This record gives sequence, C-alpha cells and structure tokens, in this order.
Amino acid sequence: MKKEREYLISDFAKMFNITKRTLQYYDKIDLLKPAYVKENGYRIYGENELGKLIEILIWKNIGLESDHIKKIFKDKTKENISNILEEAEEKINEEIRRIQYIKENIEVMKSNINTRTNSYDGIQIKELEERISVEIISKGFNLNQLEEIMAEGTEILKKTIAERIPFIEFGLIFNKDAVISENYTKYKGFYYSIPYNYKRKDTILMKKGKYICQWYEGKIDGIPNVIMNLMAWINSKGYDITGYILYSESFSSLYHDDYEYTYGEIQILIRENE
Repeated sequence: MKKEREYLISDFAKMFNITKRTLQYYDKIDLLKPAYVKENGYRIYGENELGKLIEILIWKNIGLESDHIKKIFKDKTKENISNILEEAEEKINEEIRRIQYIKENIEVMKSNINTRTNSYDGIQIKELEERISVEIISKGFNLNQLEEIMAEGTEILKKTIAERIPFIEFGLIFNKDAVISENYTKYKGFYYSIPYNYKRKDTILMKKGKYICQWYEGKIDGIPNVIMNLMAWINSKGYDITGYILYSESFSSLYHDDYEYTYGEIQILIRENE
C-alpha cells in the first residue's frame, strides 16, 4: 500500500504561497488542523489536509471569511451554502457602499478646494438634494457663545470619527425665527450630515429644493453680517424662507491653522413667489 505523502508546515505553506502563520491561525481557530503533531511540536499535513486547504483557498478567493467556511464544512447542503453566499454578498455590497461613500467624500473635498481657489463671492441660487443630518447640539446659543459651542461640536465630531461614523458635512443651524426678526446672532444648533445607507434614529431632514447660497471665508464672528446681507437680498427679491438656514463648514482646519478662521457656504432654503 502506497504511503500517504506528508508535508511539514513550511513546505505546505510554500505550495500555496501562504505563510506558516496563516496555517497556524487556521489550526488555532479549528478551520484546518494538521494530520498530527510530532513530539518535537512540528505540524504534519497529509493529502486530506491538502484537499481541505484547496477548498478553503477557493472560498477565500471569492471573499468568504473563516467563520463562513467553518459553517460550510459543518453543513454542505445546498441551502446552507446558498444562505452563506447571500450573507457574504451583502457584506461585499456594504463594502462597495463604503468605498463609494469615500469616493464621494473625495469629490466633495476636491470641489471645496477648487471653489476656495476660485474664491467665488457672489450670491447663487442652487438646487440642493435632500440630506439626512444629525443635530448634535440643539440647545440654542448666541454669537458670544459661538466659539465655545464650536469647540464642543468639534469634540463630538472627534468621537464621531473615532467611532467610524461616516459624515459628509457639518455646520451650524441658525434660529430661523430670530433671523426673520433681524436677529442674526442666534443659533439653533450644530449638525452633521450622514449617508442615506447609514441608519440612525436621531436624524433631521434637510429638504431638497432651491437654496440661496454664498461662500464665506474669514473669522467665525463675521458670519452674521453675511446672513444679514443675504436676508436683505432675499427680501428684495420677494422670496419666502421655507426651511433651515445653514452654515455648511468646509473643514477649514484642513486648510488653515487659525481655529477662529472658517470657510464654508451659507445655505437658505427659499420659495420663489409667483
């Protein structure tokens, strides 16, 4: 009877261009055990382990994780394998969405840099898409508290980043009633926007529609003056304010070392009277 061929762990790893550490890990998690272990501690693999490793690597090549493969080895029914593949496919789709989100963020950052370079100072009417946002500070505050609130908001954003919660933009929400009453120094809160596929309960909706927009670059305490001038322009056109009055910050600290300095876009949702 022909003796079954045996392989030391180093030779076994070289055959498939993987590391000894990978095989040791598979042993540790009970995915692929050696045929036996010699008294000197050497792991020995045989033909059965060879076939099983080929199967593991095939599943790995289509993106299955070790836990998925272990489940398949326990139950190779068509139904079980189909369920595992569907689960793996959803994880891949989620990763695609994550990468798409990163790509969109890169495009936004590029656009912000280009807009800043071109330094457009005029008033624009833009059609902005609906945004899902989280209001992280909603206690209301005045201009003399703005620096303190911005610092508080920044700390919350640091935690948000540390928890890997994705956000697209962040900024200030003005108190609409106060602005309409010509008080331009009252703020409603601090917000950040998140992708549609990220699920949270504590969200607010920034409506789709026409926004009066103007870019601002300068000290934080200069924003109310720009709001005042925009309101005068809006009133002269006979427009109605129908939603949030926002200041969308463009991550100024990435471009400037002065934390009292800001660069962003004021956005006011309006309705044109017929």
